[in-house]
Amino acid sequence: MRSMKLDIIKGVPGIQGKKVSLFKTKTPGLVKFQAGLTLTVQKTVTNIAWEHKEGRSAGKAAVGAAAGGILAGPLGLLAGAAIGGKKNEISTAILTLDSGEQLMVRMTAKEYEALHSWL
Repeated sequence: MRSMKLDIIKGVPGIQGKKVSLFKTKTPGLVKFQAGLTLTVQKTVTNIAWEHKEGRSAGKAAVGAAAGGILAGPLGLLAGAAIGGKKNEISTAILTLDSGEQLMVRMTAKEYEALHSWL
């Protein structure tokens, strides 16, 4: 993986907004960040702290159960709840930059492994 797009939870000066794209560079640890359409900065990531979490959406399970129940009866109710309430990953990572600033983003396990290999 040479690039990834992540949700920003807490930005740092120069990396603000809702989304940030990260691009691998040839220099280990040096990452190109693009927030928005034109703003691009290069920063060295010195550490990544990652917290893995999974959750289920009760709202989506309820909607899936209702739709399944209407369309296919009792069995559809169960299937709709199972599909609507599937697990979703809501893990977060704190990227420590060489300046000491910390950028907090949402990240999957696959993205974490890829970014960790860039360091």
